[in-house]
Amino acid sequence: MDKESGSDCVQNRVILAIDGPCSDLYTLDIGCNHQRYYQVNLSRKKYDHLCLYTGNSHKADCWLAARIEEVITQPDLTIEQYLRVLIRNLLDAR
Repeated sequence: MDKESGSDCVQNRVILAIDGPCSDLYTLDIGCNHQRYYQVNLSRKKYDHLCLYTGNSHKADCWLAARIEEVITQPDLTIEQYLRVLIRNLLDAR
């Protein structure tokens, strides 16, 4: 990878903070399309519950990527809030 393409990746990275700062933060990088990369930050506890809900970590990662794809044309803050609501509702239902 040359310097230029690497810097494009960093410039096109969007950080989605599902949870505020915490000691057990889980970070997941999701490349939804060729122009944008998303870094999803959520607590390890929420990620573990998402893994239990979906079946395993691979399915949890795919679930997050699919939810982002659903609203990919929306502003980044809207995507972050959408994920927050979906995860909260999913965990409340358990």
